[in-house]
Amino acid sequence: MNQNTNTLRNISVLHLPSPPAPWKTSEWYASPIAGVPFLLRNVLSLQRSGIHDLIVYIDNEEIEQLASVIKEDSRVTAKIHWVSNSEQLKETLQNQKSRILLFNGSALHDKKETRSLLKTLVQQETASPISMDQLESLIEKIQRNDEKELIEEQTPSFTYIPGSATARVQEQRDFSIQHERLLAGSGQNHDSLITRLLSRSVSQKMTRLLLNTSVTPNQITLFSFVTGLVSAIFFAGGTYPLNVFGGFSLLFSTWLDGTDGEIARLKFMESELGAKLDIICDNIVHFFVFGAIGWGVAKITGDETYLYLGGLAAFASLASFILLGVTILKKNSGATAPAPDAEPSLAEKLANRDFINFLMLMALIDQLNIFILISAIGATVFNIYLAYLRLTQESK
Repeated sequence: MNQNTNTLRNISVLHLPSPPAPWKTSEWYASPIAGVPFLLRNVLSLQRSGIHDLIVYIDNEEIEQLASVIKEDSRVTAKIHWVSNSEQLKETLQNQKSRILLFNGSALHDKKETRSLLKTLVQQETASPISMDQLESLIEKIQRNDEKELIEEQTPSFTYIPGSATARVQEQRDFSIQHERLLAGSGQNHDSLITRLLSRSVSQKMTRLLLNTSVTPNQITLFSFVTGLVSAIFFAGGTYPLNVFGGFSLLFSTWLDGTDGEIARLKFMESELGAKLDIICDNIVHFFVFGAIGWGVAKITGDETYLYLGGLAAFASLASFILLGVTILKKNSGATAPAPDAEPSLAEKLANRDFINFLMLMALIDQLNIFILISAIGATVFNIYLAYLRLTQESK
């Protein structure tokens, strides 16, 4: 979908209703939800959905305090028009020839749902300009904030977007409710069952602790990287206690790896650098961990076969990164303005870190010799599959 089309054919207004007493409007809409101020979260979500020109309307003198929350944030690239009274809103809208989209500012708007709505509206016939009588009636209903009336008011010239009933922020307790709702949904659509049950359940607890701190996703990625390399040092020792320590270190690294992405998505901090850093660090860790396990098992058993199996698994994982990583990096580039979410390929789904839970189990039962044998065979077969995919794609 062409994002500029939405901007040209629709006039988007985010209406901020008055908060419940005794809250001040500036305090209410500047209060954080999952680490991002309420108003800023909606502005960034609408921006990510393809809206790059937005009118923020609030019938209140506190508009300057609210505007400062938005203006000081470098993530906001959309053009924001601030309207502080009904007359100014009427002047802003009366000469517009496009459809008016009114977003309910007391709900959190999801970028995927908004993007889908915009796509649907683009496919509809071009709206005729709203008449002055219709505009005056509309503004009166906006001032009353009567949702039923606004829904009934909908015409080809006007669309009201109330937001999901589960995403409303109308009482103070709703801030914590929405915080938990967003946190619970901070994983990825293609997470495997193992990831959801064994990794996200822990990483989201870590995210909860770090979400309102100044720690950045890239800092967490680097800490995860160091922790992964430490696990390789443990595995190289080869003894049972060191293997268990190595397994726990790598598992902790995996939880951190989930946390960095969750925080990035929740706080709109995705970046091309972060996406590349995450993938590169993961694969460097895998290379050293496989090699270290083979080294450690060979040292303890005296069988050099495991040294070769570890090397095979390490270089096969590196080859997988070369074959698959380029595709993933290209898909993640431009993450500061994400395109519609694409369904990952089978190869991408297989290239996850679920094997680390199996590695932890094998370390606990002291069977890393079996693990490295399975890994060497599995990584080699996966490489053959990736090479086949590459060849068939290039032949088309």
